[in-house]
Amino acid sequence: EEETQIRLAFLSHCPKEPPQGRGAWMHVYLGEEEEKIEGGYVSRRFDGDDILDDVLNWLGGCYGTELLEKLKSREWCLCDLNRYPILPLDVEKHRKNTLQYLGLFPSGKLGVRLSDDSWRSGDMDDHGLGDVAGSARGLGAASRSMLH
Repeated sequence: EEETQIRLAFLSHCPKEPPQGRGAWMHVYLGEEEEKIEGGYVSRRFDGDDILDDVLNWLGGCYGTELLEKLKSREWCLCDLNRYPILPLDVEKHRKNTLQYLGLFPSGKLGVRLSDDSWRSGDMDDHGLGDVAGSARGLGAASRSMLH
């Protein structure tokens, strides 16, 4: 029952879901897509001016504190699956950024994955991020190099 109260508290911090025909879908997959984890997919609509913290609160409401703690500790990472190559999104750095700024609007497809050692340790050079420029996904979105 305590976990239920915690999840409800997370959901109380989420913005109201836009009505049908407004906002854009955010899809989140746990694990690699081919794993097909039972219960490992959720989706809902968000507005472009909603922030990453809103998505994290929603995920906390769906999956509980363990997911958020593992993202914060970098044991797991949150990845934008619409970009290639797929790279982790720094959830602490971008908590207050809008979904549009992060390129997750008008469509967001995120994955929660086990972090590799270089992401976990904070050694971002191992990801070749110095070479990542990439274009922005949508009007008002930051370039890839700004997001890591």
